[in-house]
Amino acid sequence: MRSLLLTGLCVLLCACASGPAIGSGPPPGALPDDGLVRPQGDAPVSMRVGQVFEIALMANASTGYQWEFTSDGAPVLARTTGPATPPPMDTQPPMPGAPALARWWLRAEKPGEATVRMVYRRPWETVPPVEVVEYVVVVE
Repeated sequence: MRSLLLTGLCVLLCACASGPAIGSGPPPGALPDDGLVRPQGDAPVSMRVGQVFEIALMANASTGYQWEFTSDGAPVLARTTGPATPPPMDTQPPMPGAPALARWWLRAEKPGEATVRMVYRRPWETVPPVEVVEYVVVVE
């Protein structure tokens, strides 16, 4: 019995070790070539005038929390609508109460440097946000 348990544990550990590293993200080239600029870690985002920067963050509206811009990068960046071809939808409908990916798009309007800052909080609360994201964008 003990050897069977030990064998099962070894198989489980090998299966877990062979998966991708947490947070490693998809390999280069796995993302769609839709022309959107996406952040890559903490590095500044480089863009040209006319390009669109996509921000995609997990959110769960059923908790009351929402993402808010505290700085949207204006006048170097301007908020815009999404891409002409939206990303493919999942075949399964979203589960009520489950987190979902929220997206925003910013168009590079003129050369310069801008900071985009968003906070995840409940709008009616006065406590500090539970999460803050910040992107430095350089437009050439």
